[in-house]
Amino acid sequence: MGFNFIEKSKGIWSDSGYSNLLYYLLVVILGGLIISYIVGAVFCQFVYGISFFSSSELVFDADNVTMINAMKTMQFFNAIGTFVLPALAFIYLRGQDAASYFKLKTNLGLKTILVLLLMALAMIPLANFLGGLNEALPIPEFLNFLKLAEEQTLLLTEQFLQMNTVVDLIAMLVLMGLIAALGEEILFRGVLQNLFKEWSGSKHIAVWITALLFSVIHLQYHAILPRFVLGAFIGYVYLYSGSLRAPILLHFFYNSTLVVLTFLVQQEALNESVEQIGVSELSLIILCSFVLLISLLKFLPKVD
Repeated sequence: MGFNFIEKSKGIWSDSGYSNLLYYLLVVILGGLIISYIVGAVFCQFVYGISFFSSSELVFDADNVTMINAMKTMQFFNAIGTFVLPALAFIYLRGQDAASYFKLKTNLGLKTILVLLLMALAMIPLANFLGGLNEALPIPEFLNFLKLAEEQTLLLTEQFLQMNTVVDLIAMLVLMGLIAALGEEILFRGVLQNLFKEWSGSKHIAVWITALLFSVIHLQYHAILPRFVLGAFIGYVYLYSGSLRAPILLHFFYNSTLVVLTFLVQQEALNESVEQIGVSELSLIILCSFVLLISLLKFLPKVD
């Protein structure tokens, strides 16, 4: 009976207006967030003996290794429940086939994959440079509430990125590389950018609105500028490549490269200065910007 209900629900939002669709999408995302949190919390209670239904002070104990591992598990559940499943459910309820809608059936050639890897490497200095500019911007008073959230996020990120073994490295590549790239690109570029494109009739408006939401949703004021600019760039990669595989792979390469660099620094195989590359090197930023622009316009196939 449950499967029959699911089958009958396909396409029930096919005739809905765009304002309603955005509202429905938000409801689905919130529902996925709540359900994934509950499922993840129960799982962590059973596996780690950690309760995520307790006070926030207990949850954010950065010195508790077991808790950090539990939070990584929660991150996995939340990524799937907040980004991937709501996006797939939304497309299903609109009566669309996910593979066709996201253009996942379009194969990427080896040349395109190598171009995407080059793009990811060029994005790192540019992100550091934009992050430096963002740091210099004072936070408005009405956004002061973001300070605590940002401090907690940075603390958790530092704890997540503590990698002592190759197994730790692989786990972070899966969590912050694969899962983050897959989930965020399916929702933001795959669903929202396409939805805004249909609504506005302009692919450029769709790219920049989606990039703005992508940067704001992370609740990190001092990273809004790089996420906004690079989010827009990833949006154009989706447009030009004609396949959601391209932004997913680009996002994966970018995140994974940062994780690998962090691991090598922690193992003292690289100097810590490598993590700040591009912050004050204008010539390198110009070069990276040129590489990104040429790679986008020249080496990625254009799709109408």
